[in-house]
Amino acid sequence: MKIRLLYLILIIICCKKEDKKEVLLAGREAPLGWIYLKMYDDKSFEFISQGMIRDKDVYNGNYQLKNDTLYFKYKDSIPTAGSKAVIEKGFVNYINGSYHESVQIKLNKLPTDK
Repeated sequence: MKIRLLYLILIIICCKKEDKKEVLLAGREAPLGWIYLKMYDDKSFEFISQGMIRDKDVYNGNYQLKNDTLYFKYKDSIPTAGSKAVIEKGFVNYINGSYHESVQIKLNKLPTDK
Protein backbone atom coordinates (compact mmCIF):
# COMPACT_ATOMS: atom_id res chain seq x y z
CA MET A 1 0.00 0.00 0.00
CA LYS A 2 2.82 2.43 0.89
CA ILE A 3 4.59 1.64 -2.38
CA ARG A 4 1.46 2.48 -4.37
CA LEU A 5 1.12 5.76 -2.52
CA LEU A 6 4.79 6.53 -3.18
CA TYR A 7 4.33 5.82 -6.91
CA LEU A 8 1.26 8.03 -6.99
CA ILE A 9 3.15 10.89 -5.34
CA LEU A 10 6.05 10.49 -7.78
CA ILE A 11 3.68 10.52 -10.75
CA ILE A 12 1.99 13.68 -9.50
CA ILE A 13 5.35 15.41 -8.92
CA CYS A 14 6.73 14.37 -12.32
CA CYS A 15 3.60 15.29 -14.21
CA LYS A 16 2.98 18.58 -12.44
CA LYS A 17 3.26 21.33 -14.98
CA GLU A 18 4.32 24.78 -13.97
CA ASP A 19 1.53 27.18 -14.74
CA LYS A 20 2.61 30.13 -16.80
CA LYS A 21 0.50 33.24 -16.75
CA GLU A 22 -0.16 35.16 -19.94
CA VAL A 23 1.04 38.76 -19.74
CA LEU A 24 0.38 39.79 -23.34
CA LEU A 25 -1.94 38.39 -25.99
CA ALA A 26 -2.13 39.86 -29.47
CA GLY A 27 -3.37 38.70 -32.84
CA ARG A 28 -4.89 39.50 -36.18
CA GLU A 29 -6.76 37.76 -38.91
CA ALA A 30 -4.50 36.89 -41.83
CA PRO A 31 -5.67 36.31 -45.43
CA LEU A 32 -5.80 32.54 -44.88
CA GLY A 33 -5.82 32.17 -41.10
CA TRP A 34 -4.55 33.94 -37.98
CA ILE A 35 -1.36 35.36 -36.49
CA TYR A 36 -0.99 35.19 -32.69
CA LEU A 37 1.55 36.37 -30.15
CA LYS A 38 1.39 34.92 -26.65
CA MET A 39 3.81 36.14 -23.99
CA TYR A 40 4.13 34.69 -20.50
CA ASP A 41 5.33 35.84 -17.07
CA ASP A 42 8.36 33.52 -17.24
CA LYS A 43 9.70 35.58 -20.21
CA SER A 44 8.76 32.90 -22.75
CA PHE A 45 6.61 33.50 -25.82
CA GLU A 46 4.94 31.84 -28.79
CA PHE A 47 4.49 33.44 -32.20
CA ILE A 48 1.91 31.38 -34.07
CA SER A 49 0.92 31.52 -37.71
CA GLN A 50 -2.13 29.32 -38.20
CA GLY A 51 -3.87 28.54 -41.47
CA MET A 52 -7.58 28.03 -42.02
CA ILE A 53 -7.24 24.27 -42.26
CA ARG A 54 -4.72 22.64 -39.92
CA ASP A 55 -1.26 23.90 -40.73
CA LYS A 56 0.30 25.80 -37.87
CA ASP A 57 3.79 27.23 -37.48
CA VAL A 58 4.83 27.87 -33.89
CA TYR A 59 7.97 29.85 -33.14
CA ASN A 60 8.95 30.10 -29.50
CA GLY A 61 11.71 31.32 -27.25
CA ASN A 62 12.31 34.06 -24.71
CA TYR A 63 11.74 37.79 -24.83
CA GLN A 64 13.19 40.88 -23.23
CA LEU A 65 11.30 44.14 -22.80
CA LYS A 66 13.20 47.45 -22.80
CA ASN A 67 10.94 50.50 -22.56
CA ASP A 68 8.49 49.98 -25.45
CA THR A 69 10.71 47.59 -27.46
CA LEU A 70 10.50 43.79 -27.42
CA TYR A 71 13.49 41.63 -28.33
CA PHE A 72 12.63 38.04 -29.20
CA LYS A 73 15.24 35.29 -28.95
CA TYR A 74 13.91 32.28 -30.85
CA LYS A 75 14.85 28.70 -29.95
CA ASP A 76 14.96 27.53 -33.55
CA SER A 77 14.03 29.39 -36.70
CA ILE A 78 12.97 33.04 -36.86
CA PRO A 79 9.70 33.93 -38.61
CA THR A 80 9.82 36.41 -41.47
CA ALA A 81 8.17 39.00 -39.18
CA GLY A 82 11.52 39.34 -37.38
CA SER A 83 12.88 39.40 -33.86
CA LYS A 84 12.32 42.99 -32.76
CA ALA A 85 9.01 44.79 -32.17
CA VAL A 86 7.67 48.01 -30.71
CA ILE A 87 4.54 48.31 -28.57
CA GLU A 88 2.59 51.31 -29.80
CA LYS A 89 -1.04 52.45 -29.64
CA GLY A 90 -2.47 49.04 -28.79
CA PHE A 91 -0.38 47.09 -31.29
CA VAL A 92 2.84 45.07 -31.39
CA ASN A 93 4.65 46.21 -34.54
CA TYR A 94 7.52 44.05 -35.80
CA ILE A 95 10.20 46.25 -37.31
CA ASN A 96 13.16 44.16 -38.47
CA GLY A 97 11.66 41.35 -40.55
CA SER A 98 11.32 40.92 -44.28
CA TYR A 99 7.88 42.54 -43.94
CA HIS A 100 6.19 44.69 -41.29
CA GLU A 101 3.87 42.56 -39.17
CA SER A 102 1.41 44.14 -36.77
CA VAL A 103 -0.82 42.36 -34.23
CA GLN A 104 -3.48 44.01 -32.08
CA ILE A 105 -3.07 43.67 -28.33
CA LYS A 106 -6.02 41.95 -26.61
CA LEU A 107 -4.43 41.62 -23.14
CA ASN A 108 -1.48 43.55 -21.74
CA LYS A 109 -0.23 42.90 -18.22
CA LEU A 110 3.41 43.65 -18.97
CA PRO A 111 5.13 45.63 -16.23
CA THR A 112 5.45 49.32 -16.97
CA ASP A 113 8.33 51.59 -15.99
CA LYS A 114 6.98 54.22 -13.61
